[in-house]
Amino acid sequence: MDQFYDVFNLYAEQFAKIPMFPVLQCVHYTIMNLKLRMGEGSMSFAYKHPMSSWISSIISCFAGTILANFLLGNSLVLPLLDVQQIAILSVIWYLVFFCPLDLFTKIFMLKPFWITLLILKEAHRAKNILKGVEMSSPHYPDAWLVIIAIGTAKGAGSRLLRPVVKFVQGKVETINEALYPSFVTKLSIVGSVLFIVVQKRMVAFTSAEVLLAIACVGSFLQVLMYLCNTSDPFTHLERAVAAVLFREPTEKANTSDSKKKKE
Repeated sequence: MDQFYDVFNLYAEQFAKIPMFPVLQCVHYTIMNLKLRMGEGSMSFAYKHPMSSWISSIISCFAGTILANFLLGNSLVLPLLDVQQIAILSVIWYLVFFCPLDLFTKIFMLKPFWITLLILKEAHRAKNILKGVEMSSPHYPDAWLVIIAIGTAKGAGSRLLRPVVKFVQGKVETINEALYPSFVTKLSIVGSVLFIVVQKRMVAFTSAEVLLAIACVGSFLQVLMYLCNTSDPFTHLERAVAAVLFREPTEKANTSDSKKKKE
């Protein structure tokens, strides 16, 4: 057991040293644009309104940073200052929507390539969650809710800002993460809590070990949901908890306005 832990710790330390740029960041841009393209009518919209499509891509790709900056009181335009990142993002957006013969999308939508993207994206997400926790902890060391919010924003920003992306495209999105939280939002919340617990030294694990664990679990579940076409694995746990804590009472108090007026 000790030998397994030593090996895991070694891999965790090496994984933590992997830089976000260029591979993980480019994977993030690619998968975000591919998911934008999967939206209904996205191709015809891109042909008719390329500027709006490009802005939607920028918001989706930098959503985590934009949200974290908003919550921390920093400038929202900071991501736009990196010309290199904007240029790379723009090239990937163009290849996804306008590549000759649609080769770029055809290649990455093949099952082996898409699974690779999913795995690398979860590595990117785990590192982003940790970055969000580390960004907020010095400012609000004891405010767990704030740290969790910023960690979740960094990990699932594109989901949280989806209504804004739809608004840029001239659409109204009635479904949001508050009503129907997605798997990645729930994973980001759990990951943020775990990183806080490690920072508070409440468990005998390092941030690097938790980072690798979140990346592995997220990758495994994403690939499982893709291959088996299964639903959010958190749903089963939620139903079990809801059945105990959020049951509808057998008898209800009458709180209607009509009764109050009669009294």
